[in-house]
Amino acid sequence: MTAHDKNISVAPDARPDIAVTRASHDTAAVIVWRISLDSAADADTTGNPDAGDGPLNERLARHLVAIYSDVHATVVDFDADPNLQRAAGATGRTYSTVNDLGEAALEPQPSDPAALILLRWPRPVTEEPGSDPNSLLSRCQRQLANHGSTIVVVTATSPGASGASYRDHEQVLLPAARTAGLRHLHDIVPIDAVDGRDAFTYATDQQTAEWADSGVPRQNRVTTLMVFGHPGRRP
Repeated sequence: MTAHDKNISVAPDARPDIAVTRASHDTAAVIVWRISLDSAADADTTGNPDAGDGPLNERLARHLVAIYSDVHATVVDFDADPNLQRAAGATGRTYSTVNDLGEAALEPQPSDPAALILLRWPRPVTEEPGSDPNSLLSRCQRQLANHGSTIVVVTATSPGASGASYRDHEQVLLPAARTAGLRHLHDIVPIDAVDGRDAFTYATDQQTAEWADSGVPRQNRVTTLMVFGHPGRRP
């Protein structure tokens, strides 16, 4: 993971507070991101992936770009998210979208390996060729830089609602990632910051995540960001 990007300004009263617990080598860590709202538009989309264009609000997109890529690096987006595009463009990254998932488009575009790749799961059009998890993550593996990150933005149903849960999606994505040669590094659970301050809490496992933020374990959240990298990549 790259360091925070100095090109993104953070107001003094909004600097992230980071609490770190000892990492486990056997279990993917859970990172709870408390993200403050930038605007009324963010208030309509934060925590509700069905509102607006997608599950990433402006501030969350900026943090992802700043932490998981360097200036002049390439950011590849499978879903043309406008917040991600603005965050990449404003900080000197090369932004590229994936317009064709078919076999004819398997080669990386652009040619430079990507420092950061983002895609949503489940896919909006599941019958499109190349939209199955094995094909998607194999393509990400081929396009990803050695120390890059592929982030799958998983949208699950709320607790008690019908539909696929985080655990259901996890059981599909983790085997596909292993087949593709990607390592599950950690999960990010974004929630609203009630005090207006961004804070990142690193936890070692599900039990620690519940202790760090009681009541918001990852399987009970609508949005979870699963982060993958090459086998030699550090979490």
